[in-house]
Formats: sequence, C-alpha cells, structure tokens
Amino acid sequence: MLFKCDTIFFTAFTAGIVLMGCNGETGKTSASKDLRTPGVNYQTYKGETGFRKTFFLPDSSKVILNAESILEVPENYQQGNRAVILDGDAFFDVKPGKDSFSVTSDKLKATVLGTTFRMRSFAAQHGATLYVLNGKLKVGKSYFSPTDNQPEILERGQMVLANNEIDLMEKETYQPEELESWLADSLVIHDLTIMQLSRKLEDWYGVEITIEGDGTKLKDIPSLTFTHASLEDVLKQLGNSIPLKYKIGHNTVKVTLK
Repeated sequence: MLFKCDTIFFTAFTAGIVLMGCNGETGKTSASKDLRTPGVNYQTYKGETGFRKTFFLPDSSKVILNAESILEVPENYQQGNRAVILDGDAFFDVKPGKDSFSVTSDKLKATVLGTTFRMRSFAAQHGATLYVLNGKLKVGKSYFSPTDNQPEILERGQMVLANNEIDLMEKETYQPEELESWLADSLVIHDLTIMQLSRKLEDWYGVEITIEGDGTKLKDIPSLTFTHASLEDVLKQLGNSIPLKYKIGHNTVKVTLK
C-alpha cells in the first residue's frame, strides 16, 4: 500500500511541508472531517506561513500547496480513490488516469480527468475561487443548496467565484497569464497602492494582512520583481523603500506604517 504513515512523496522543494499523522489530528483539520470517507485514513500535508511548496501524489499528479493550506489524501488513493480534501489554496496538475480526480473543500467540489487548475477555499473564509489553466473540469457546490445545485463546466480562462454565506457560485473569466505568473513564482509589483499591494500579497502567500497607519502619506511604492521569494523576503525589501514594520503570525501579517 503506497500511503502508509512512513511513506512520503516529496520533491526537493518540500522542506517547509509539515507532515502530520495519517488520521490528520491537528488543530485545523476539524473543518474537513465531515468530508472524509468513513473508515479511510488520510495523509495530511500542511504548508508553512509565507511559503509555497511542491510535492507529488502517488500517481505523479503535481500539487503546489500555498501557505497555511492543508491537503488530505486518502491512503487508498491508488485504489481508485483519487479524491483529496483541501482547506486552503493549491494548484493541481492532474495526470490523466482511468479514475477521475476530485478535490473537495467545504464550499466547492471539482472533478477532472486530466487538468491544471487552482482552487482557493479556506474553511475559515466564506469566499472561494477556482481557476482553470488548461483542460476541462466540472465544478459545483460541495454542500446542498436550496436555490441552485447546478454544476459548471470550465475550460482555460474560466473561473468560478463562490460564497457559502450568501449561497453564491458564479462563472466568470480571467486572464490565464496571471495564473501562469503565479506558477512561475514571479511576483511583479508595479503601480500599486498599499491596499492593492496587501491584497496581492494575501492572494500570493495565502495569508491575511492588516495594515495600521495612514497609507495616503506613502510615496510611490517601488516597482519590484521577486522570483521564488518568501513573504519575509518581500516585506524586508519593501521595507528598504517604504517606512514600515511587520510581524508575521500563524497565518496573518500585521504591517505598521511608520
């Protein structure tokens, strides 16, 4: 059996992945317990704050797990159960196989055969998004909706926005180049306000950022490009041009403008 507790499928980039026990007993996994298949043990992977890590599933499907995100993989994944559970933000490059692949969060469920896509769905937040880079997938709400349970079929350049607080899922379009830049881990900061910058860093690193101070007094934020940089690397370099202090917490960042 491939997914025993002492068997790990990692690339050289996975030093920041924290591997928990097969039953996923951590303080943050309670939101996904109802999504598990009864009687099946799960391998649990967790990304560190401010980092993005890459690893491979037993069928060679590639996963890029963003900061503070949790992915649960069933131990019988290779026996026709390619169904993973996500609490957070991850990109999937799914290898085609005879069995479909699905990823389920507390808001969305996506089913594919061989597709590249990104899902962002934290149980602690009401909103969720899913972007298709290549291929085709079916996505719907993972919970019963009294108003609309119709799934959507998405292709390249299409996405869904979802919010379980208002029971919403809408199909939209986006620029695939934005996701390709994210995949290249090439963060470009150009012509942004401090609030636009904070939202971009939140999306890039999977954290929540609070800002204290008057951002209207800031001079222009410099244009910078970061490649394979941690969140702390970015904040340190920004601090050379912008009068700020920062504190990185568990999955939050507090920025104080001097």
